[in-house]
Amino acid sequence: MPNDTITELGELAQKEFRAGRTDIAAAIARLICEYQPDGVEMPRLLSPVATARSPEPRSPPRAEDQASISDARRKLTENEAAALNYRVALIFDRNLHQAHLGLAMMKLPGDDYLVWLERLYKTLAPESVIEIGVFHGKSLALVQPPAVAIGVDPAPALEVPLKTETHIFTETSDEFFAQGRPEKLFAARPLSVGYIDGLHLFEQALRDFIHLESYSGTRSVILFHDTIPLDEPTQTRTRETAFHTGDVWKTVLCLKHYRPDLDIFTIATPPTGLTVVTGLDPTSRVLTECFEEAVARFMDTSFSTVEPVLETMLNIIPNDWELVQSRLKERGIISSGIPRG
Repeated sequence: MPNDTITELGELAQKEFRAGRTDIAAAIARLICEYQPDGVEMPRLLSPVATARSPEPRSPPRAEDQASISDARRKLTENEAAALNYRVALIFDRNLHQAHLGLAMMKLPGDDYLVWLERLYKTLAPESVIEIGVFHGKSLALVQPPAVAIGVDPAPALEVPLKTETHIFTETSDEFFAQGRPEKLFAARPLSVGYIDGLHLFEQALRDFIHLESYSGTRSVILFHDTIPLDEPTQTRTRETAFHTGDVWKTVLCLKHYRPDLDIFTIATPPTGLTVVTGLDPTSRVLTECFEEAVARFMDTSFSTVEPVLETMLNIIPNDWELVQSRLKERGIISSGIPRG
């Protein structure tokens, strides 16, 4: 085990011990002893813990056990302790989805993105929806009649029943738009809602936005999922963890820079945010003409430089329906008197 990991575990154990959570501190101490029994001197602070526990050898706690303890503490609003245990779990299993999800729920509390999608579809009452990235179909299944739903995914794996007229295209979004399929499906009618949740790559999300906007109208809405990363390791362009947002967040920075005419805000909804874009202009050629420049400008932007000011950079707003409803009314997307979702 790397020395920096040992140091991190020692610091976590000390914090747990000072907080009176000696069972967890002792478990971490036993882990350190098991992985480096001969090469590490236990911090003096942990000595009382070690001597207070049975000297009998015990199996180290599993990463899943630590995450389960964290889940319970999160539900009890013991957030600091829960976060510590989630991090311990990730030290031993960096791909533990349960721990990543728990941390995300603490970072972004409140209604999750599927609740928000259902609420938005109910309020916007779209005639048509194009969803890029279908996966199991949970979000596509939220589209209600009489809307026409279009799902685009080269390998969809539907697990839930769909509720309205739905067309699934098993191809990439680039292929879908190259074939001009929206014109054939909607004729001259503008797209109501576009939802981007496909490849978790900045340039692809930007390209999908450009295509969707070209079919939009003045009251259309485009949504991006996965725009608030949990942390640096889970937002890499190459997927290394099951919980993964990629660098879709860069699309928000790009749109703010090149299209100040758009109204952009990101709802702090778990697990990874939902960005809403209105004020669309299907005649705009700005992004098309400067696509390569835009990608080059933001491709190498480091998340670590943005993270301290993430709320401002991504136009993050609270997980609050009344606030979002007010924003949509101001833009003329919905009218006054719309019932609460």
